[in-house]
Amino acid sequence: MTMSEEFDFVRTGPGTPAGRYLRRAWQPIYLSEKLAKGKIVPIRVLGENLALYRGESGTARVIANECAHRLSVLSTGWVEGETIRCRYHGWRYDESGQCVEQPAEPKPFCDSVRRLASYATREAHGFIFAYLGEGEAPAFRPLPGLEDGARENWTVSPSVEMIPCNYFQSAENIMDDVHVNFSHRDHLVNTAARPYVPTKTWAEETPFGITQFQERGGHTDRLHFIMPNRCFLAHPLRSAREEKPFWFKALFWYVPIDDESHFHFLIMVYHTKRRERPASTPVHEEIEAILSGRKSWEDVARHPNIIRIQDGVAVCGQGKIEDRSRERLGRSDAAVILLRRVWKRELGLLAAGKPVTDFGTPEAQALRQEELEAMGFNA
Repeated sequence: MTMSEEFDFVRTGPGTPAGRYLRRAWQPIYLSEKLAKGKIVPIRVLGENLALYRGESGTARVIANECAHRLSVLSTGWVEGETIRCRYHGWRYDESGQCVEQPAEPKPFCDSVRRLASYATREAHGFIFAYLGEGEAPAFRPLPGLEDGARENWTVSPSVEMIPCNYFQSAENIMDDVHVNFSHRDHLVNTAARPYVPTKTWAEETPFGITQFQERGGHTDRLHFIMPNRCFLAHPLRSAREEKPFWFKALFWYVPIDDESHFHFLIMVYHTKRRERPASTPVHEEIEAILSGRKSWEDVARHPNIIRIQDGVAVCGQGKIEDRSRERLGRSDAAVILLRRVWKRELGLLAAGKPVTDFGTPEAQALRQEELEAMGFNA
């Protein structure tokens, strides 16, 4: 695979085609429960350094993490009401990024100071989302069906991990269903007592993105990729840690930190009560330990996030940024090939100044239908 720079879906910094495209959608940036009132944290998303804080009203705010005065980082400062004050010289900024106070200046010139970039935020699914694009933010539409965690015997678990490679490698991995029986050997090896390796795999473009189909044992499973960087699936799985198969729904986001690392946001909705996960070594550290040979698979086998480690080793083993020109793809890579084609098409439209495809959000009934079929029920 060779691609000219204008169709490059790998580079996502400010001004790049892929960066502009991803910025057209709301992106998760942090776990809601980790941001208390009055707290500020530095985050890096899509190649931008940002200061995320929660004002006294409880609303999460995001502005550029750089004081306009002497360029010190704002995340080392503190929150006052809905504003943030720089620890270096006390300049204070409101939620719009406007400087509103300069304590040492006899004649404050706040209005003439460049306004810092600021971004709209929303909270849903246990995450803080931000719209990092230009102009007015699009309507915020949480994915339907994930509120089922409120029902008896369902558990919702939002989480985020850093994966030390390009985000698109994880996106391609989720669209590659054949890997499950091998990458997750001894952990997720069966679905509803059916062999996991599909006998036939194909993919189709849909109004919301791409659906991958996997035929095995007379049954067809589906996995939905929601453009530009989300994936939804619902399956019964058998784990080496569970005596019986357990039912789950999952929604993934692959959000670039920069070109060589990304956040893997995940919401798991289990049809069972799940035990609390113990504190453990960060996933990226275990991935790097496995790849370097400092640890074996036996060393990490009981890690509560073993599935992410297994996926991470596979995609990070391709390099920080995979050289796709050296691949040899086969028929089972149909969904990966289609994902690249759709992305290349959309970046081409964006580069040409033409309207990109208006991908929507799957209807709740479509997701519910998949869940029911995965559990063996009839709608």
